[in-house]
Amino acid sequence: MLHTSGHHSNKVLAALACAAALGVSGCAASSPSEEGTYVIGIQPGSTEQKLLGEMYRVLLTSAGSPAEVKEVDHKGVPAVDVVRSGQANLAIGCTGTLLAQLNPQLAEEAAEEIRDSAAGEDANDDSASENVYEFAVGSFPGGVMTVDPSPAQGCAPEGEAPGEGELPTNVIPVFAKSELNRTQVNRINFVNRVLSTEDLAAMVDDVNSGKNVGDVMEKWLLEHTKVSVDSRSEDEGDSGQSDNLVEQPPV
Repeated sequence: MLHTSGHHSNKVLAALACAAALGVSGCAASSPSEEGTYVIGIQPGSTEQKLLGEMYRVLLTSAGSPAEVKEVDHKGVPAVDVVRSGQANLAIGCTGTLLAQLNPQLAEEAAEEIRDSAAGEDANDDSASENVYEFAVGSFPGGVMTVDPSPAQGCAPEGEAPGEGELPTNVIPVFAKSELNRTQVNRINFVNRVLSTEDLAAMVDDVNSGKNVGDVMEKWLLEHTKVSVDSRSEDEGDSGQSDNLVEQPPV
């Protein structure tokens, strides 16, 4: 399922989300892709974002949208604002983090509901994750969209493990509307839904121990999605591997 701004059935919550979004996000700037390559913005110094950015880059490039990963210092800035400001076409966020940034009041209400619910001992159960995702997407300003949330939890503050906070923080890419075709969006959605917290943490550990980001990404794609990066193609880049996929995920 694809999700754009304003997606939530509760009119009161939607109104709160809209007001918060207008207060946080300014007018959209021109898109980086208007000048050429599709830009995936990642936070400098984040191995997690390097890996996610590389996976999205390979998927988009293989689906006909040449992309590059670019460091964009946006610590504390919502991923939606990185896209709307024109710094990147796609930025990586997490549901609970985005909700807290875009609509702190609704984030607190969601956290309280989780604490008070029968499932309150686990802030990351499926119901809580889905609710927080819907609240976050309902808080999006216009011009941006996302896909289904990944089961993977991310965006943990320094010193914390993913998923330890009050709200679920499922990984979602945020991107400008109308810049990707259906095949490209479906491909991102497919891979996003396969990724787990454990897989992402293991890949982060591998890269932090000295392994190459591209190699780690390629291995995971092949093992978990049956997608293979063809390293024998004639159009290899400097890294020694191309972005042609031997087997594509469903579209």
